[in-house]
Amino acid sequence: MGKGLISSRDLREGMQHLDVAPDLRLINGRCAMLMRSRTLLLGDLHLGIEASLELEGMQLPRAQAREMRRRIDEVVSAHHPKRIVVLGDLKHEFSRNLDQEWSQVREMLEHLGSLAELTVVRGNHDNYLATITSRLGLELVDQAVIDGVHLSHGHLTEPGRPLVQGHEHPSARLFDGVGGYVKLPAFLYHPQAEVLVLPAFSPLAAGNDVSTLLAGDVLSPGLREVDMGEALVFGCSDIGLIRLGKVRDQSKGRRRA
Repeated sequence: MGKGLISSRDLREGMQHLDVAPDLRLINGRCAMLMRSRTLLLGDLHLGIEASLELEGMQLPRAQAREMRRRIDEVVSAHHPKRIVVLGDLKHEFSRNLDQEWSQVREMLEHLGSLAELTVVRGNHDNYLATITSRLGLELVDQAVIDGVHLSHGHLTEPGRPLVQGHEHPSARLFDGVGGYVKLPAFLYHPQAEVLVLPAFSPLAAGNDVSTLLAGDVLSPGLREVDMGEALVFGCSDIGLIRLGKVRDQSKGRRRA
């Protein structure tokens, strides 16, 4: 395609999923799937973020859990996973379990467990999550390996390869022809380094502009030695997945549809 420009074909087709490797599928619903074992991967739900923001004086409707459950049901209905892996930051508050988190985390875990076999990976926001998962008989793990793919949140020391992780909350800007833009949650896929970074599943978790990765602004220890400028960017949108070239292209100016 060249220079990260969006093709008219992409816009017409409105891709709801894209296989970037024989066993790895990106899904426009901000999640991915390991096809061999039919394992659905999602991360950074940040349940309870509304209650955490209320402590800072910001009032938001407590609606994101319901919206995420709706999106999960749509993905499960379309792709029929046998296993679901949550790649960390299931909850939001670092210091304790807020009342909203007790109820919403429990409800979400029970719902996910009713849909498929469930694995929960610990994220950096999940300091007190084990208090909830233990009451449901769920083990909280630091990482998992399924189909030979390492699954982690991304905040710990470098895991093995190939790797799927969250933590970075990547987003990309899609510019129009007059200077306006929309910000899209985005996948980052680096085929040479065998790394896939998922967008945050939460609709309220602010996306981090992928162009900042070129300045070394990387949260994950395992990505600091990777040339993230070469990572491919796939934006999630109302019309489907959109190819946005490489991370390096995001810093070169406006992109026109």
